[in-house]
Amino acid sequence: MSVVPMHPEATADPQTVRWVIPVGTLPVVGEVAEAPDELGEMLHSGDVACIEVETQAVTIRLADGRSWSGRGARVRDALSAALQHPRRWRPADVVTEDDVLRAALRDVLDGSVGDYIRSHGGEVTIVSAHDRRAEVRMAGTCSHCPAAGSTLHSRLESALRARFPDLVELRATEEPGKTARRTWLTMRRRGA
Repeated sequence: MSVVPMHPEATADPQTVRWVIPVGTLPVVGEVAEAPDELGEMLHSGDVACIEVETQAVTIRLADGRSWSGRGARVRDALSAALQHPRRWRPADVVTEDDVLRAALRDVLDGSVGDYIRSHGGEVTIVSAHDRRAEVRMAGTCSHCPAAGSTLHSRLESALRARFPDLVELRATEEPGKTARRTWLTMRRRGA
């Protein structure tokens, strides 16, 4: 088996490290009840307080009194080995395909695509995620923006498909109660 590439990212909590992995490495999302081999032993022994899986990361929180400087290399090696057995990971709750789609959409909106939208004064929220279809609500400056369709398809949809390849459709609704504003540009005739 080949080694799954991963790298650590610090979080605001010094007890927690987010390990970035390729999208789709694990078939679960959310809190983990069971992990393979030594990582699972660490979870059950109390060295690791919590393991949560995202569509492209595994977040591991050490128990209080444990430190990454003391246990980091062991946790890293245990995670690397556990990633070789994706079917042996068990979520704390039942995870449906809809849950995976919603998690992928949340990752996209919390990441660089969402940052881009927010940087322009826009806001996108999840309306629904089921049957391989997602619907979002566009608000703020995204409401009635001429470039909203481009943002939706070229940025949001492509990032979502990278995390959830089985996506059938992504559609958007605009914030209710808003009316379109039109801006007319006056063009002068050449030579006038």
